[in-house]
Amino acid sequence: MPSGDEWKNWLIMTGRGWGKTRTGAETVKTWIKNFRYVNLIGATADDARDIMIEGESGILAVCSNDKRPTYKKQDRKLIWPNGATSLIFTADEPERLRGKQHEKLWADELASWRYADQAWKQANLGLRLGDKPQAVITTTPRPIKVLNEILRDPYTHVTRGATYENRDNMALDFFTKIISTYEGTRLGRQEIAGEMLDSLEGLVYDAFDGDTCVIPRFAIPSDWPRYVGHDFGRINDAVVWYAQEPATGFYYLYRTYHGGQGITERVEDWKELSRDEPIRRRAGGSHQEEQIRQGYSIAGWHITQPTERHVESQVLLVNELHKKNLVYVFSDQSEYLEEKTSYAWAIDKDENYTGKIHNESQFHYMAAERYILSEFKPRPPVSKIEKEVIPILRW
Repeated sequence: MPSGDEWKNWLIMTGRGWGKTRTGAETVKTWIKNFRYVNLIGATADDARDIMIEGESGILAVCSNDKRPTYKKQDRKLIWPNGATSLIFTADEPERLRGKQHEKLWADELASWRYADQAWKQANLGLRLGDKPQAVITTTPRPIKVLNEILRDPYTHVTRGATYENRDNMALDFFTKIISTYEGTRLGRQEIAGEMLDSLEGLVYDAFDGDTCVIPRFAIPSDWPRYVGHDFGRINDAVVWYAQEPATGFYYLYRTYHGGQGITERVEDWKELSRDEPIRRRAGGSHQEEQIRQGYSIAGWHITQPTERHVESQVLLVNELHKKNLVYVFSDQSEYLEEKTSYAWAIDKDENYTGKIHNESQFHYMAAERYILSEFKPRPPVSKIEKEVIPILRW
């Protein structure tokens, strides 16, 4: 643990196998001697359980029998022998962090959190108990916005390290057959050497120009046509709404939704959000999800199957819209923007693109978007007359 008390965040950003989990667990064990509210955040419920708590380097493993906490799985908490409590949160449910308070906090693999920006903001707002609230953040580096912000914070103490530093505690085959394969590659620099690279390799939407196309929110005229894209998540849905400017053909992302209620409740939410809006089309899901679409139709919200069935083709069509700067995003859509700037093609050990999305199941807004935006073909470049004069004439 860093010496002194001038730090608020201890960022441990290292390669795989360095010992991040063990360090996080040992830090919690040390903190719990003097603090009553030392809480945990994992990327998912499975990660919190399998890695942070029950893993071979997790909390239960590093504590002796007389100091080991009781793990209340259903209650999502650890009860320590001295009466202290550790609440367990997951980054894929950031709203559960709202209003919760922490003296100390262990956040594991923040760079892989599905809603990294939102979850960390809620966690940081709750870090307010005691004389010196602090967090230890253990993660493999990825160039996402929130991690760069933590790095720039003057109250962050950074520990860096490479996989090689813990070589004595790893299987020989791991180095001879796995690590050696990635040495010298860009992926190896990130996952083994623990380097923070300047940008993600193989961004899917490399044509998206955030400097130009992320704009302040404005009031959308009520007569602009609207289009809605859906992704049917395993637990809950992601939905995106676009308005199209008639004079220019520009699309504006003005609303997103991520909810966990039943079909009927979701449909009622969507109807209320879209009240009096001229929705022209709703599309979503793969060709194999017709039964889900029918369920929503029965509930009163008709969703059509996307015209283009293949992910690669959908992505190419959306990127064509980005190349012509036809898609604009309101700057308050932080979760969407986090996905947009992290959405990357997977690469193999030879640094060749595999044609698949890296961790595709984490990017629900991107799926919802491509289902609807791939319906539209880019228009010819917008002229000055179209952009400035026609709206005046229409008015």
